[in-house]
Amino acid sequence: MKRIGLLVFFLVLAISGSALAAGRVALVIGNGRYADSPLRNPVNDASDMAAKLRGLGFDVTLLTDAGQKKMERSIRDFGSKLARADIRLFYYAGHGMQVQGANYLIPVDADVATEYDVKYEAVNANRVLDGMSAAGKGVNILILDACRNNPFARSFRSASRGLTRMDAPRGTVVVYATALGDVAADGSGRNGVFTKNLLANIDKKGLTLEQVFKRAGKGVVRETNGSQEPWISLSLYDDIFLAGQTMVAYGSTYGAPASQPATMGSLRIESQPDGAQIFLNGNRVGRTPKSLNGLPVGRVTLEARLDGYEPQEKITTVLGGQSVHVGFALTQARAEVKPERLYVLPNPTDATIKILNIGPKYTRGMSLAPGKYHVEASKSGYGKVRQWVGLRAGQDLDVPVTLEKATVAEAAAPAPRPSSSTPGKTWRDPTTGIEFVWVPGGCFQMGSNSGGKDEKPVHEVCVDGFWLGKYEVTQAEWQRVMGNNPSHFKGDRNPVETVSWNDAQEFIKRMNAKGNGTFRLPTEAEWEYAARSGGRDETYAGGNDVDRVAWYNGNSGKKTHPVGTKAPNGLGLYDMSGNVCEWCQDWYNKNAYSQHSRQNPIYSGGGFDRVYRGGGWSSYAWGVRAANRCWIDPDCRNDDLGFRLLRTN
Repeated sequence: MKRIGLLVFFLVLAISGSALAAGRVALVIGNGRYADSPLRNPVNDASDMAAKLRGLGFDVTLLTDAGQKKMERSIRDFGSKLARADIRLFYYAGHGMQVQGANYLIPVDADVATEYDVKYEAVNANRVLDGMSAAGKGVNILILDACRNNPFARSFRSASRGLTRMDAPRGTVVVYATALGDVAADGSGRNGVFTKNLLANIDKKGLTLEQVFKRAGKGVVRETNGSQEPWISLSLYDDIFLAGQTMVAYGSTYGAPASQPATMGSLRIESQPDGAQIFLNGNRVGRTPKSLNGLPVGRVTLEARLDGYEPQEKITTVLGGQSVHVGFALTQARAEVKPERLYVLPNPTDATIKILNIGPKYTRGMSLAPGKYHVEASKSGYGKVRQWVGLRAGQDLDVPVTLEKATVAEAAAPAPRPSSSTPGKTWRDPTTGIEFVWVPGGCFQMGSNSGGKDEKPVHEVCVDGFWLGKYEVTQAEWQRVMGNNPSHFKGDRNPVETVSWNDAQEFIKRMNAKGNGTFRLPTEAEWEYAARSGGRDETYAGGNDVDRVAWYNGNSGKKTHPVGTKAPNGLGLYDMSGNVCEWCQDWYNKNAYSQHSRQNPIYSGGGFDRVYRGGGWSSYAWGVRAANRCWIDPDCRNDDLGFRLLRTN
């Protein structure tokens, strides 16, 4: 799944500064009080937008925290006013998502168990566009600040990022607060990032509609350091002023200009900063800002190049009779540096070297990201040496390590490593009480030929032995380390949930600082190997009877349960299927399996989403299979997202 992440979607159409107040109508909706994944800003966004619009002469209907029936009734009432109005504006802030090519606005009372429920529990955004199209001449405005994340991501087999393009009627400007298929920030203050910048510009006198959006967009790019980039599509060619001036040629046909037939389209290309060279399908066409008119309809490739900045390429579609805005948020080129490499130089030279806080196996001169690494050197008959080393950007680091011969019996380690053939031995962390089970190393066939495409190809991988949490981390254990309890379903022995991947990393950081061992999240390969009782051919973690081993939507009663109340798998591990989904260390890539190494594989190539496995209390039986892969934004928190720890030494 994925990340989904949080998304902002705007459809904006023009406002006339000269139209009478009676000719301006607006419906403004803000939904934030969701049972799952509540949002902080939408009600504020809607209230502030309503106030701005009233100041611009709109007759505004404001609706907050609305259910499906109330939203649909209000949209229907709004539609009855459109034909009598010159300016029509619809604004929505809250959760939204795309499902099967359509965009949906999520009411606060939506009850969504699967992706296919969305179209029955939510409001299709096309309802508003259809009403505007039927209303005839006039200027239409749709603003949907929608889908800062997907509140039902845990229930979906997959998750599309962002929203998709909508076909708007003529006379329309479509403004997305971020690129299509991407996600946008909710904002840390009173308003979402795009709405904050739109509010700052929407009532400034003398700005055309296009200038308002450009200024708002530049503010978003600046505030998010280029990670969020607005996207605009126009089928409006008159200069429209939001405040302080009259609109040019109001009442004309809002199609292509006279010099451009409706079978052709235009592109308006801008960059931040200005002055980038633009290439259209490989041909240089000028520098930004640049307008290209009379282009044939179809997909084109644009590239922006500017000295000192990374080149950037985009594919967009030229639309008949419309002007599409394409923006490039260029990032400064980084000075080329050599890769960072780590060389551990042991004495004796045949000592075994491990890097305890990463998944990949140590190889001499391995390339690593800058950071701190926990190096271990060991050899039979010698005392073990462990030390932390720091690797800087561009550095080749030599780490000499000298082992001393053991003259007395070594003191027992906090978690002695059993022989590789001895499963089921346990160790308890003395500080938190978290109990671990020894998982012997081995090889297995990872993936499934009967699952999703991202579960293929089935391939053999081998993992070293490791200690894995007997249970998912509980709320009591989280409380001892973090001093709080973010969970929705309270209970000391219930798994902690509503924690993001990044939250889990902070927990791990504090655990490692206690000195009882080195902890991390399991890789996908380690997780699946352990879930399948050491790589057995099992559908679920512990066999093929889902009700025996898992709390899922067929038996959970829509809540989590105390850990260990279902049957364990063959290694003595509980709840690896169901109860809560469990974060893994890997980035998600649908083709990760074709890139796996055979020994201790991990996909660390980056991306938007992190992997989670095992399914949760709201998942269908399909979703709690041991081979099932899911994904979501590492900042996402849901009430069925938790984790279990792996101890490397």
